[in-house]
Amino acid sequence: MKALDITMHLIYNRPINNAFRSFWLVLFIVICCSGQLHAQQGGMVTLTGKVIDEKTGKPLPFANVFINNSTIGTNADENGNYRLANLSIGNLEMAVSFLGYETVKQTLRFEQPGVKTVLFKLREGMELEGVTVYAKKNKKREKYLKIITRELLGNSRFSKQCKILNPQVLKISEDDDKHLTAQTTKPLIIENLALGYRIHQDLDDFDYFNGKVYYGGSTRFELLVPKDSLQKKQWRANQKIAYQGSVKHLLSSMVSDSLQEQGFKVYQAIPDSMRRFNTVRTPNGYNTIANHVHNRIEPVRGMRLVRPGELVTERLVVSGTQLEVFFMKKKGRSPYSDMPYAYTQITLPQGYMVITPSGWVSIPMGFEIAGDLGNDRFSSLLPADWKKDD
Repeated sequence: MKALDITMHLIYNRPINNAFRSFWLVLFIVICCSGQLHAQQGGMVTLTGKVIDEKTGKPLPFANVFINNSTIGTNADENGNYRLANLSIGNLEMAVSFLGYETVKQTLRFEQPGVKTVLFKLREGMELEGVTVYAKKNKKREKYLKIITRELLGNSRFSKQCKILNPQVLKISEDDDKHLTAQTTKPLIIENLALGYRIHQDLDDFDYFNGKVYYGGSTRFELLVPKDSLQKKQWRANQKIAYQGSVKHLLSSMVSDSLQEQGFKVYQAIPDSMRRFNTVRTPNGYNTIANHVHNRIEPVRGMRLVRPGELVTERLVVSGTQLEVFFMKKKGRSPYSDMPYAYTQITLPQGYMVITPSGWVSIPMGFEIAGDLGNDRFSSLLPADWKKDD
């Protein structure tokens, strides 16, 4: 069992070409992604242990123990003991929360099946220092709360059906440099009536400044109970819509080598040393993708990008140069006049990242996303254990 430090950079730029004269919105999210969630061949893991106070060693009864970004979790018993069964080998990012304590996140790697024991030690929460905190209702807080809500929920077709149920848990502040920051005193509860989830979000950090936002924390999904079969069907239909064109959809299509069939076109940048020309000509001022293919970029299939991982539950996405992705089922803006579709750039600073066969990122290696796929927010976010074939 190994602990891993996992970081992903998610950047949203609109649009991604200096030729367009409009503002750029950059989203930088540091997310410790959850790891292996789906049962694969090779055996199962049962995770057991205890949750205690770091200083006193006393058990923390009924603490929440869950796999980050998923619906998989449990509560400790009155003695702080917990048990999670039927987990697959691979990477798991566990999160543990308890009222009044800082949420703990720890990434575990299991290479063999069996019973694994992990002790979680939680530290009492710390207060914000050196900033002006807007905790009570006033005009400034209401103004800042609107910004935070907009950035967390996003602007998808499902945004209007999402609501923050307990905004009072947000400690909102503004520093001398006009950075808008926020933290939660206990999990923020976001109800998504479009997808059928209640999201419990420990917001460790939120920083908004000059059109740029950074936030991070642990996320627990809770399944809502539909009022009838019609609502259940609607939730499932909306979940499939949210999945279409998502990062998970893209990566699973790479694994199955079905990018084109799933509506994606992916181009890989040609290394500078192998390019035919140093510059790309744009006749009549039209920047068409045809002027770049076989010179600056090449079309690429999923089978060329995906390699086997160390475990049967892992795949490697490998690319030493930037990827340019189009989702052909969605209109959007791109740098190319003849490709008016949703456009994304993906960069792998380390040359690779580790994913599951179902397309969930388990070891991001700092990968960066710029463009349409960087616009994911809680209104369209699916849990890691969501399956399209259920």
